[in-house]
Amino acid sequence: MKLKINNNTSLANIRGKDLVQIPQESVWLANFTSKNTKATYSISVREFFHFHRMVGQNDLRTSTQAHVISWRDAMIEAGMAESTINSRISALSSLFNFLCEKQLMAINPAQGIKRPKVEQDQVKAPVLTTEQARLILDAPGMDDFKGIRATAILSIYFYTGCRRAEVGSLKLKSLLEDNGYNVIDFKVKGGKKNRVPIHPELNRILDEYLKIADHIVDGDSPLFISTSNNRDKSKLSHLTPKSFNGIFNKYVAIAALPRIITPHSARATFITQALENKCDIKDVQTTVKHANISTTMMYDKRAKKYKDSASLVVKF
Repeated sequence: MKLKINNNTSLANIRGKDLVQIPQESVWLANFTSKNTKATYSISVREFFHFHRMVGQNDLRTSTQAHVISWRDAMIEAGMAESTINSRISALSSLFNFLCEKQLMAINPAQGIKRPKVEQDQVKAPVLTTEQARLILDAPGMDDFKGIRATAILSIYFYTGCRRAEVGSLKLKSLLEDNGYNVIDFKVKGGKKNRVPIHPELNRILDEYLKIADHIVDGDSPLFISTSNNRDKSKLSHLTPKSFNGIFNKYVAIAALPRIITPHSARATFITQALENKCDIKDVQTTVKHANISTTMMYDKRAKKYKDSASLVVKF
């Protein structure tokens, strides 16, 4: 028997008595509105389920702290990132809390489990120099649809500091004018919106892209689509997260830069550049939609931090 829970869980098309038959695990997942949260939580629970070779809901509901600890230790031994491990355990704990509320479990076995300590001083994503960022932005060229599309995607990363997932959900109606400024409406964590003014260079590139994006017919049209799987204009779909990563990685490679550079590096570079150019850190926080200014400070990798280091002034 398989665990009946996945990130496509939706109760929208189920009515009346049929709802009573839905497993509580699926109800728990369906209650989240963010697709990213659903995907992350679904993966976490299914990994735990399969790790212990469980065969049904009852196996899951009789889990103990020993089950959670052995899974945690296996993830650590596999070399998973501390933040990923913590996210997996948090998802599992959320489900167990829900089942406890429904009186389907007596206690939450994930409660009190020690989690790996996550380094909080600085974000690990490398920051690029302006020259390196320019190499990536120029790599696609503007000679055909794929090149212009890639340039537009890369430019949104570098000129707004947005997250990868935020680009993936953009539609034509996400581009609008507000108070005399061209802006982009991003959907961010927690289902909130973040309205960011468009840099003149990004505005120019988006104009070029919109001139040739013939799939865009109305405001609900996805801004970026695959060039291979969207022949039917009535069933257009956004590029997948994997595709966005692939586009970014492709042009990092063409620019002959290290493979550790990711879309998150563009976010870190945006924040560092804004601070380098004397933008108040509170304004940077607002632009990138960090809930706490301490998170914005973790991205601060201005060169002066190295220039003023004691390690560069000692003499022997």
